[in-house]
Amino acid sequence: MARQLAQLLTGSDLDELKEVVRRWVDTAVTERQRQQYHELGARILELKSALGQGGVQPSREELELALSMMLALAKDADDETIRQRAPKDK
Repeated sequence: MARQLAQLLTGSDLDELKEVVRRWVDTAVTERQRQQYHELGARILELKSALGQGGVQPSREELELALSMMLALAKDADDETIRQRAPKDK
């Protein structure tokens, strides 16, 4: 997924990226998935805007590495939330 996101960030302009995010949200199967795509899309669009304002553009490989770490951290945080919400065995 990080590779695909890095490709989108480096190979798409902001309008194209907005269209991709819109399609993600529109094709989501569940409300939870729709919310996750919306949140991910908003973050990706923020990142694209920030990259456009910066002077030095990171390489696709650098973006892929950073996105891989961000996705791993998000998964860990989500897993922890799920464990905290799970009913306790007695």
